[in-house]
Amino acid sequence: MAFGHRRVIALLVAVGLPLIALLATQIALEATGFPSATSAASAAHVVAEASPGTTTAPATGTTTGAARHTAAPEGTAAAESGASASSSAGTAASAETAASAGTAASPTSGAASSTVTPASTTATAAAGATYTELVTLASGRSYDLHTTVQAGQRRPLVILLHAYLHDAAAMRDLSGATPYSDEHGFVLAYGHAIDGAWNSGTCCAGVNGVDDVAYLRELVADVERRTPVDPTRVYVWGYSNGGMMAARSVCEAPDVFAAAGVVAGALLVPCQQAPIRMMHIHGTQDTTVPWRGGWSDYVKVTFPDSRTESSRVTSSSVVVGVPWDGGHDWPWWATGKLWEFSSQQRLASQQAVDGDADDALPGTP
Repeated sequence: MAFGHRRVIALLVAVGLPLIALLATQIALEATGFPSATSAASAAHVVAEASPGTTTAPATGTTTGAARHTAAPEGTAAAESGASASSSAGTAASAETAASAGTAASPTSGAASSTVTPASTTATAAAGATYTELVTLASGRSYDLHTTVQAGQRRPLVILLHAYLHDAAAMRDLSGATPYSDEHGFVLAYGHAIDGAWNSGTCCAGVNGVDDVAYLRELVADVERRTPVDPTRVYVWGYSNGGMMAARSVCEAPDVFAAAGVVAGALLVPCQQAPIRMMHIHGTQDTTVPWRGGWSDYVKVTFPDSRTESSRVTSSSVVVGVPWDGGHDWPWWATGKLWEFSSQQRLASQQAVDGDADDALPGTP
């Protein structure tokens, strides 16, 4: 009889210990801000590591090209006044603070501290020359174009959108995207928001009714007239409010953008029109745009839970979430991570038009 009791006890231990371990793992995942195994298994949602092995900035001389800065969190005096040193929302300051030259410029000036050359540079620059140009569109709005002259060679285009009350110069300095684009061979354009705010849905342009998706369509068409662009590989990235605008753009202009990159932003509009490709990098300690959703004292908006974004897009979409242990920042590795994801995406519809379907890159729709 005693032997039978021991067998029952052994069986209970064998079954119970794995269940306890599974429960402990689930609790640990939720504590870190990562989606649970159930939500991660969604047809459209993938959880990726924050960066290859570390979230510490590389030593000087790295080839990533991304800026090793901590971005000024929106909602702080530093972000609004253009102070050069800033710290992450809810976390300790980075050892290397953001030297955000240009954030003191008016939010509407966009390229106040950018290198500006006459419009004729596009036609006269020697092949291989790199330049940045302030461009005014027919609508009266503007953007910064950075490219290397390579006649006849179509290259990818990345549009980068700044944060709320920031400008293009601040975005350039925080992201390190300008030298990165030179190293990796893509055309780069920095967008200029009206009054420093993008109309990304419920945040953050109020009721001004600006059609920023139409502006980005106009911007892409203008860049294509000035330098050879591969229309199947146009990407839109953004930080905070700019990231929200990037998410809206890929949802409402899926015929233009092959992928979106969101840093510390959120998807705030319906996105059932077509399959999308989007990477979302977000600090789990962010209080300005909370990763888990909730109220923001700064912009007076309640944000949705970013861990469930895949439920708001088509089932054939791909949303790659990259939570990391940080605040409302553009981490030093974000530019490289976004390019690693975006560069693998192409517009399937455009491939058919151009006859390039057999040349589709891995990971494309």
